[in-house]
Amino acid sequence: MGTNEIVECIRPLLARFSEDEEVVRRLAATDGTFDALCHQYCRVTDLLKVYEAEADQEAEVEWLKKRRAGLEEQLLTRIEGYQPQ
Repeated sequence: MGTNEIVECIRPLLARFSEDEEVVRRLAATDGTFDALCHQYCRVTDLLKVYEAEADQEAEVEWLKKRRAGLEEQLLTRIEGYQPQ
């Protein structure tokens, strides 16, 4: 995965956890599990934008918000637990 792909994937995460930008970038580049969570977070965030723009999608919006919150919790746990080598 190229640098631009990594940046695009983590852009929503960087917006959410801007104070931890260096750690997020390092983990996305070196930790496969973190990278997979970043991709899920990006996809859920994108889907949420689509569903919020449509009428009669309240159930989907609520489910996506809960899913995004769960992913944020998992990502934050990894960010806070990161120990530089």
